[in-house]
Amino acid sequence: MISYSLADFKPIVPELVLLFFTFLILFVDFAIPKAKKKINGFIALIGVVITFVVVLSLYGSSWTGFNDMIVFDKASGFVNVVLLLTAFVAILMSLDFIKREEINFGEYYEILLFSLVAMQVFGSTYNLIVMFLAVETLSIAMYILTAIKRNGLRSTEAAMKYFILGSFASSFLILGIALIYGLFGTVDLLRTKELLTGADTLHTWIAIVSFVLILVGFGFKIAAFPFHAWTPDVYEGAITPISAFMSIAPKAASFMALMRLLVVGMFPIQVEWTKLLWVIAVFTMFFGNLVALWQKDLKRLLGYSSIAHAGYMLVGITAANSLGYGAVLFYLFGYIFMNLGAFSVAEYISKKDVEGCLIDDLRGMGYKYPLTGAAMLIFMFSLAGVPPTVGFVGKYYLFSAAVKSHLYWLAVLGVINSAISAYFYLNIIVTMYMKGGAKEEVVSFPSPYLRAAIAIGAVGTILFGVAPGSVLNAALSSIVF
Repeated sequence: MISYSLADFKPIVPELVLLFFTFLILFVDFAIPKAKKKINGFIALIGVVITFVVVLSLYGSSWTGFNDMIVFDKASGFVNVVLLLTAFVAILMSLDFIKREEINFGEYYEILLFSLVAMQVFGSTYNLIVMFLAVETLSIAMYILTAIKRNGLRSTEAAMKYFILGSFASSFLILGIALIYGLFGTVDLLRTKELLTGADTLHTWIAIVSFVLILVGFGFKIAAFPFHAWTPDVYEGAITPISAFMSIAPKAASFMALMRLLVVGMFPIQVEWTKLLWVIAVFTMFFGNLVALWQKDLKRLLGYSSIAHAGYMLVGITAANSLGYGAVLFYLFGYIFMNLGAFSVAEYISKKDVEGCLIDDLRGMGYKYPLTGAAMLIFMFSLAGVPPTVGFVGKYYLFSAAVKSHLYWLAVLGVINSAISAYFYLNIIVTMYMKGGAKEEVVSFPSPYLRAAIAIGAVGTILFGVAPGSVLNAALSSIVF
């Protein structure tokens, strides 16, 4: 009979704190009138901040619980920081937006926090079954949040596409896990590594097939080619705060889980998965950047941009060294500021009951709203990898990791893709400053909370580009082998 003690709960203290605030919102929501629903958002913000403080206080500790199914270490602590910062900015973006769009109900924040808990668990386990349960929980939450705008036909269509493709990807994931279990009699990655190290040729090839199946599920969550088809439609159809949230949070958790899978469970077949990821990284970068060149909708462009940035991060993983893994974590941290900042500007110019956000709507913004225009310029430079932004630092270390592993062509192709992306990022800047004045009022939604989100993004993008030291060191020391 399996028994647990209080010590088993140490690794999930941050998740328990966040769950407390999730249920608190549920009970408070019953007791307050509709006009005061914004308090749910403030409770969610407080919960995220307190959980963030808890994670920082525990950072550097190493605990396991529930028969080693859950682990809290430097890597999971770092990813928790990324997830909580992402949630904080997304909730700031939501406070006035969901009231304006008439979706101001408690379930929004409850589901968002539940998904956040699932993401924390997803990045904090070496057990494939726990990974599957976590990814399904966060996926269901994302499907609901994508369709939460009840009168939006585009959001409903996007949610259905997301759900159908997500269910298909999950079937591959569970099939791969089943093969691993049938092959080795375990779903623990630490034990899988031991058994795979001494496996014969047949077992090794079955393990490779299993890994490919599992990679389909992970590839869907990180929006890697060819599992990317849902991304632009979902980003365009979902409400902007959720598009921003899902552009980073699920990716951060998925990349962390993927690195645990590769560094531990699949380490004995590193040569094989490195070749596969090399190809996927190249196709992901080129597809995302080339298709983005023709986009007219800002959120859709950011969707294809997100695909390309997943390719950049796959370069770091393909390098298969500590520098590459740490660079991926640092890039995820920097991506919070530059990508959420860009989505915040998209929300800033959005109009009630109008789905989509055209790049042309930015015309004249640089002069009419100079601070917001300057912030958007910073975000675009960072996404393009221009110094002295955090995007430049992140790409530098990702490509350096590839060079360190003698993957010179992969690094060169990454630099070429950064040059391609500069065209459509600079086109946004040209639109703001050089294509004449706006045909109508540019900004229809001047929320103070949204302005705070934009300011956080701009300051973080520059600050961690100029002085990346402490965060970069924490990222580089998170995954060492």
